[in-house]
Order: sequence, then structure tokens, then C-alpha cells
Amino acid sequence: MEDGDNAEKLRARARHRYSEMCDARARAKSARRVGDYVAVRRYEEDATMHKNATEELNAEAAKKIFHQKNKGHRQGTVDLHGLHVQEAIQYAEQELQSARWRGDEVVRFIVGKGLHAQDGRAKIRPALEELCDERSLIHSLDPRNAGVLIVHLDTDPF
Repeated sequence: MEDGDNAEKLRARARHRYSEMCDARARAKSARRVGDYVAVRRYEEDATMHKNATEELNAEAAKKIFHQKNKGHRQGTVDLHGLHVQEAIQYAEQELQSARWRGDEVVRFIVGKGLHAQDGRAKIRPALEELCDERSLIHSLDPRNAGVLIVHLDTDPF
């Protein structure tokens, strides 16, 4: 089975566990309204269990997606497609650190244009741009491909 297929199944399981977490929280809220604090505690524990499972499943899916997307890329180019925003930021931070250790001057992040987003708006690129701004890293869109963000690690302009 392909990692991508496996990752989709993990994402589906994570969405299911997230839904279960929301249901448990709603039941806890209802129980609290009627003063059934034993039930509140049980439902809150259930919600926590589902939250942890959601996070673990999403982390495993992200790992599979990242490795599948990047197995053919050359060093210094990272594909963040298919990741949730926080996952993409985590992988970007790791790559920025690795690139600095290697002495790279530039990292190319394939972030996409947001065409596959539900609302058609890019999510990863703005978050990565914000990260770069926070770290005073010069960044720009690739003039040949607006779905690629180029980050310059050597910020000394002289």
C-alpha cells in the first residue's frame, strides 16, 4: 500500500476521533448543566483520549505525507503540500535548521497556491511567510512558480 493511501486512512481516522472528541465534550457540557459531575468527568476523560488519538493519527499521517512528497526532491527543496498548517511549519522549521547546519543559502518550500483549499485560499504560504518575518528571513515567491516560497538564510545584504 502506498504511503499516500495510508496517510489518507490515518487522516480519516483522525477526523473520526475528532468528531468523537467533540461529541464527548458536548455530552460533558450537557451533564454539567444537570449537575451530573461523575458523567462530566467520564466524558471529559473520553474527550481527552480522543484528542490525543487525533493528534497521534495526524502526526503519523503528516510523517507519511511528508516523506512521500519529498523522497524525490533534492536537498534544499521541501514539499509541504498535503500537510496541515502547523505540521508544515514544524517541518519547515526543521528544514531551516538543517539547511543552516549544511551551510545552504536558500531553501525552496513548495507551498502551493491554495487551489485545493476548501475556500481556495492558501494557508501554508502565509503561515510560512509569518514565520520568516518573525525570524527576519528574507523570502519571496519564485517568479516562475507562485506556489514556491524561496527563503534566504543569508540575510546579510552586503
